[in-house]
Amino acid sequence: MPIRRELRKYYGPAWRRFRSVMIERHGSRCSKCGRKVTRYLNLCHTSHDPRTSPVALMCPGDHNRHDAGHRLAVERRNRAKRYGQLWLWPEIEHAPFAAWMLPKSARVTDAGKQGGLF
Repeated sequence: MPIRRELRKYYGPAWRRFRSVMIERHGSRCSKCGRKVTRYLNLCHTSHDPRTSPVALMCPGDHNRHDAGHRLAVERRNRAKRYGQLWLWPEIEHAPFAAWMLPKSARVTDAGKQGGLF
């Protein structure tokens, strides 16, 4: 999955060094299927949030399957925005993004403020 422009700062040389350390520490095995991977072993965030998410080593196939739902949500969101989709709640519009990436106007701090419906 391509890395969004605003998240690229998290995947520089320090991330590559961290990946190498994790491979040395845990071996070159996929944490999902257990298969030994000699090339292209990915270190990925399990919740798609590069600031707070735990990480796991995955083979490309498992990493792709792990990202499929998130990738689909982002693709649908971008397509809807391109065609002028209007959103009922800001929480729905920004659903595929981490909470810290949301604009302040879209953050709900109290459950009772969700559109005043509940």
